[in-house]
Amino acid sequence: MKTSNMKYAVVLLLVISSSLLSKNKSENYGVGFNFYQVYDTTQLYIYNQDTIFRPLLIHLWYPTEVKTDNDQMSYKQYIDLISMREYFSKPKEETDSESLNFINAYSGFAKKQYGIGLNLSAEQILATPVKARLKSPIAKGNFPLIIYAPSNSKTSEQNHIICESLAGSGFVVLSVASAGQNSINRDDTKSSILAQVNDMEYILNYLENKLKIQYSNIGLMGFSSGGLATSIFQMKHENVKAVFGLDGGHEYSTYLFLHQLKDYDLSKTTVPYCFMANKNLDFSIYPYFNSIKTNEKWFFRMPYLTHNDFASYWAFFDSCNKDSVQNNISISYQYISDYAVTFFDATLNNNLNSKKALDSLSSLKNEFVIPEKVDYSQAANLLNTYLGNNIDSAISIYKKNKSKKESTYNYSENEINILGKMLYDKYLDDSIKLFYFNTEEYPNSWLAHFYLGYAYKAKGNLSLAKTSLLKAQELNPEEEETKKLLSELEK
Repeated sequence: MKTSNMKYAVVLLLVISSSLLSKNKSENYGVGFNFYQVYDTTQLYIYNQDTIFRPLLIHLWYPTEVKTDNDQMSYKQYIDLISMREYFSKPKEETDSESLNFINAYSGFAKKQYGIGLNLSAEQILATPVKARLKSPIAKGNFPLIIYAPSNSKTSEQNHIICESLAGSGFVVLSVASAGQNSINRDDTKSSILAQVNDMEYILNYLENKLKIQYSNIGLMGFSSGGLATSIFQMKHENVKAVFGLDGGHEYSTYLFLHQLKDYDLSKTTVPYCFMANKNLDFSIYPYFNSIKTNEKWFFRMPYLTHNDFASYWAFFDSCNKDSVQNNISISYQYISDYAVTFFDATLNNNLNSKKALDSLSSLKNEFVIPEKVDYSQAANLLNTYLGNNIDSAISIYKKNKSKKESTYNYSENEINILGKMLYDKYLDDSIKLFYFNTEEYPNSWLAHFYLGYAYKAKGNLSLAKTSLLKAQELNPEEEETKKLLSELEK
């Protein structure tokens, strides 16, 4: 098939499979953008070994009546904000250099990893216009507010395409860069989660009291570690009405940290929740999704996306090449953007068409988005019991529940293996106990014995590791990973 025909086929596929989304909420507005350089004088911050007040570079996307095809910002104006996030008075020459270096690095990765933007220079990418217009007047009306929480130490422009799409569809999007407790580095996970929550609260107060922008409802959107912050923020603020997760860390091993925070309260998780996950479905038991109390929750897997693909860089680079066939990653990203608009329109605007569309998406499987009915509730209960008590009591309660509810008991060997791997890096001894428990429950599983041997090896219990791995080899003689670990034990 010729390139032009391939491109037509891809576009046609998008039009057909996205029609249910687009007819419910189109981009009726232009996109306005502004940023605000403020300091939180209640918190100290370390920049270049100097102690200053905490710098907050606020990003604001919003609906505007202006919809012409000129006066749009260049992509460079977004990227420059990365450079100046900690030092607002940085010289232009330094900002220009850092922005060019940033795009050179990211576009180089995109070319090598995905074949995106092969004929584009960094200068061409930076000069490409975006949808937003700087300081365009906000449209009249009372719009829902979305607070976006970026990933680990990153700035808000990392998902500018989704933010622009939301603004064009009648939402105000408020965000600030992610940082640790007192510097850009998030060295301590717990304090960094709380720091991001505090920053979100600060900028919300700034929106209300300084910018005097009114809004109707609040929704949250978080990417990666930003998902941890949205979880705590939602639990603290009852006026939050919906949460959209972009492969958030609260669904993976960093869920363990949430239970240690005083504001963590699962009883408050009664608002609608939509989660977009990366392609590795067996990577987690998705403990947050399987623990929250709401009945209005949706889970979608993106079969073309790794965790790092939940950012707008690759889709934007792809869009800079007008004549190229869209990459599967950028097509997938557009689906995420469409789903975000539909979800928030259904939950914050109470739009009946979008509600129907959202429910229909749960059965609308296509090449790029797969709705999943994940039920790891038993394994999530085990994890929550462990986090509230200890591993021995969790296993004991689990066994007792199993004997009482034999007919309805539903957990698998794989779920326990995943749980053990989630605990592996931080709580190795408890991980070993969980893997051992799994060998008792599934004595004929080579994988259960393999993971137990793997954990024993990491602990330095080489004799026990060898015993477990030999059992795994007996059950599955051809498995190369078992042979590899056994050979390492002999060295």
